[in-house]
Amino acid sequence: MALKLLLARSLIYLLSWVPLRLGHALAVPLGWLLDGLPLRKHPVIDTHLALALPDLDHAARRRLRRQHWVEMARLALELGAVWHWNAERLRARVQPVEGWDQITRANAAGQGCLVISAHMSNWEVMSLYGSLRQPITYLYKAPRDPRLNALLVRSRERFGGRLVKSGSPAMRDILKTLRAGGNVGLLADQQPKQGDGVFAPLFGVEALTMTLVNRLARHTGCAVLLASGRREPGGRGWSIRVVPADERIRSPDPVEAARCLNQWLENSILEAPAQYLWSYKRYSIRPPGQPSVYPG
Repeated sequence: MALKLLLARSLIYLLSWVPLRLGHALAVPLGWLLDGLPLRKHPVIDTHLALALPDLDHAARRRLRRQHWVEMARLALELGAVWHWNAERLRARVQPVEGWDQITRANAAGQGCLVISAHMSNWEVMSLYGSLRQPITYLYKAPRDPRLNALLVRSRERFGGRLVKSGSPAMRDILKTLRAGGNVGLLADQQPKQGDGVFAPLFGVEALTMTLVNRLARHTGCAVLLASGRREPGGRGWSIRVVPADERIRSPDPVEAARCLNQWLENSILEAPAQYLWSYKRYSIRPPGQPSVYPG
């Protein structure tokens, strides 16, 4: 494992020297190659695309799956930037940025911000950029290998952001942060454990959706902002748009709040569907009595 980690670190360091435009271009044949291989992820992606985009015919969804693999190859080749670029180089590639001033104004007024994002474009770049703009705490799931975890933390915290592992101690930490007027970022499209979520429609299919966003919003009075990232064409970099969440996110009805969250997620995905992480089994936990949506 130590040797594999060393080789991976060396490769990622070398990738940091590859111009972004070249890396994005190299991702095209790599993505096409991945799409042509008999990967176990293909049926999962195909299922998700059929559920989310039923108006597309089979040929169109196959083209979208191939483009999705191109975007995933770009995501992998961007690891050099994520782990090694300095602040000035990264900041120059993240533009345009719309709506970030809402976070700045809320903080100036003493209000904490809960910044919600999803597995779109390059979510690691978004979190690093956020650390450059404001002190922010990110909730994350730590890998089992402590050496890998140490590398991830070092990379993600190098611009001043702070990581806290998910779990009960983290909940107390982020509640305290938000109540004190600080900022917390989290990926809200992850499937929670049963008991930590409710079922709400996502592309017309019931999906177990976290109630954490709703609970934090109601218990702290923080501002809730929705951040969408996009990978810009031509190797230009990435863009970010921040908008306020609908007030339904604070509803005393957790199902209504989950519907609100999933509606934003749907709209965000449909703006650039190839850039979403379709390989993640979002519907693996089903409501009682409902069959699996996945083949086999």
